[in-house]
Formats: sequence, C-alpha cells, structure tokens
Amino acid sequence: MKYDVIVIGSGPGGYVCAIRLSQLGKRVAVIEERDVGGTCLNRGCIPTKALLHAALIAREIKNGESFGISVSEFNLNFEKTKAWINQMVSKLRSGIEYLFKSYKIELIKGRASLISSHEISVKNEKLEAENIVIASGSIPLSIPSIQPNSRKIFTSDDIFNIAEFPKSLIILGGGAIGVEMATAFSYLGSEVTIIEMMDQLLPGFPKDLVHVVELSLRRAGVKILLNTKAENCEYFNDKLKIKLSNGDYVKGDYVLLAVGRRPNTNGLELVDLKLNEKGFIKVDESMRTNISGIFAIGDVTGLPFLAHKAMEEGYYTAEIIAGLRNSMPKLFFPHVIYSDPEIAIIGSCEGRFSKFPLAALGRLHTLGRTEGFIKIIYDEAKKIIGVQIVGHNASELIGEASLALFNSMSLEDLSEVVHPHPTLSEGLLEASRLGLKKCIHYKG
Repeated sequence: MKYDVIVIGSGPGGYVCAIRLSQLGKRVAVIEERDVGGTCLNRGCIPTKALLHAALIAREIKNGESFGISVSEFNLNFEKTKAWINQMVSKLRSGIEYLFKSYKIELIKGRASLISSHEISVKNEKLEAENIVIASGSIPLSIPSIQPNSRKIFTSDDIFNIAEFPKSLIILGGGAIGVEMATAFSYLGSEVTIIEMMDQLLPGFPKDLVHVVELSLRRAGVKILLNTKAENCEYFNDKLKIKLSNGDYVKGDYVLLAVGRRPNTNGLELVDLKLNEKGFIKVDESMRTNISGIFAIGDVTGLPFLAHKAMEEGYYTAEIIAGLRNSMPKLFFPHVIYSDPEIAIIGSCEGRFSKFPLAALGRLHTLGRTEGFIKIIYDEAKKIIGVQIVGHNASELIGEASLALFNSMSLEDLSEVVHPHPTLSEGLLEASRLGLKKCIHYKG
C-alpha cells in the first residue's frame, strides 16, 4: 500500500499530526501497536488526572468540618473508581477513532519496523510513503535490581491494573509522576513513601515552588526520603522490603517505579537514525531526522515529556510536510505538575521578579486554599519573560501567562487587563501591578 504520509504512533503527537495532514489533503495511515491515544490517554495524563480528581473529592470530604459539613463515614470503592476511569478513557479513545474515520485516516494495528526512508513493515506487510513521521513516544525506565512484575511492582504504565487499593505504597522517584501519584494515593488513604535520590522533590523546578508542595505532601502523611537511593527489593511476610543506600529499609505492600522514561525506538533499528547520548532521536528545527523524508516528534525526541509539546510538534510538522511552512514557530511550553497545590511554570526562571501571595486573594479564602504564590519574571524594560505559579488550579492560570509571553506583553500591558472578581486569575493582575509598585491588595 502507498500513502503520502505514514505516522508511527497514535498518541497526542501522532493523532494530531495525522488529522492535520488529512485536513491538508494528504493520504495518511497511522500505525499503532497498542491502543489509540497512546500513553497520555490510556496510561498517563488522563487516567492520572481522573484519579487525582477523585482524590481531591476525598480531601474535601475529609476537610469538610472547617466548612461546617460533617461526613460520618468515608469509604472508597476502588473497583468502581477504576471502572469510571476506564469508561472515560474508552469514550475518549472512541472519539479519536471516530475522527480517524471522519478524516479517512487508515488505522493499522501492529508494530512498525522501518525498512528504509520510505518503507515500513507491519505484520509482514510492506507499506510505502513519501514521508514518515515517528511519534512512538516513550516507555518507563526501571532499576536493574528492581524490575516491574505487574503484581507487586508497577510502573506508571500499569499502575491502574493494580488488583486492590494499596494500604501502603512505596514510590521510587520524586519527579512529576511520583509526586502526582503520591498526592492521589495518599489522599485516598494509602500510606505513601517517596524515595528520591536528589536533594529535592521535582528536581529542576524552582525550590520555592517545590517547598509549598512538599509541605502539603508531608501534611497529608507522605514520608519523603531525599538524597536516598533504593538498592534492592525483597519480599518480607507478603510485604516488599526496599533496602536504601543509607542502610535502612522501607516496607510496603506495593512499589511504583517512577524513575524516568526512555525512548520507544523498538522497530526503528533497521534505519541508521542519529540518536543522542540517551537514545532519543535527533531532529532539527523542522523536526526532520538525519534521513530525508523521516520526521520525529514528541517524547521519542527527548525532554520535556509534555503531551501539549507533542501535539504542537505534530500540528506544525504536518504543515511543514504540506509545504505551508519551513520550520517550527517559536513556542512557549508550560510545564505543569498536578500536585496539590499545583505547580505551573513557563518561560525564563532568571530575571527580576514580583511575587504575589495567593493568600491576598479573596477567592482563595472562599475555597480554603490560600497556600502558594504567583511570580512574574521580567526584564529591565518590564517585559514579561516568565511566570511561575504554585497554588490551587495553577494549571488553568498558566494559559493566560502563555498568551502574555506569546504576545510579548509587559507588566504594564497585563496590569491593564480587567479580571473578574473574585477569581484566582486576579493574582496575575496583582502580580503585574506589584512589579510596577502599584499593587492594591498586597504591600511587598
């Protein structure tokens, strides 16, 4: 079979790329080894955020006394929670499959193997295309001495297959996945321990933001062990016993490996693609690989692992293939940690800044969520070059910051944008005015 473009992988990058290509008149095939939607829809972003939503409801129930609401008994039906998550994921997956049919995109199930720059083999059938887009994503890393077994030791890809709700859970890794899972399971009633080899949770994120999240996790009962490595794992009276680098042990019912991800390059070995030192595919500013006609997008090209990054790369790569543009535009990618409170950052972390505490906002008091702050980073000309937020619903606020950076807005520009009262978004207005020494509700 011959196509204009073959896309390998149907995750956020792959399916967006395929749909945009079809909109531009290309005959497209998508090859998917597992479920349509990739890791994000089936095993990552969506089910994780659904579990976090359930966990935050549990948190509100437990904290209802402060609002004058008493609940005599709290029960978790974990099987029902998982069924709800699975039903939602299935519905969204069906939505993507419907779009493929609507745009006449051929979905081919199986593992793709690259034969040449224009040929792919799937289940011993050869497919040809003028261009190939690799959107095969990434897969979880493990520790040589601690391997997943889908019974007691899980990765983020299969944690939702866990047979029962864990009374105790040991999470190896304090990055985004580890922190989000710790938040969800601890709020739902599990005893959670995070083991992180670095000196802070969420390595690479600003420490003042991380500090707020760490305090929240500790208040929820999460044990956090920093500067600590997990060396091996043993079974002890039906529990898992993790030996630590300091000689101590930690016991738990289950272990979640959240130690990072590696590129999913299975089947791509037959073509001499250039990889970096960590095995990710090298691409140029047009998402082209070193082989003419082959593009790569999303996680398989390396950090940051962001679904929205993959989506935008897929969208614009389609336009590059169709001849509408020559390279990727300059884009600002927000980074979000769905902890509680959430962290959201975009742009530069260096420069002058104004830091507005969310406790000065009336709306946060009505929600009982006054922790956190908004920090706007700006240059000498007062142009906004970065925004950092830690607080309730930070993920929903960072979009406005993204718009401000995209449009090269200044503190003065943002300070003149009227925001409704009372809202969380007023914090961006107040933070911009704080940088101009015009803030009304906080004297920094």
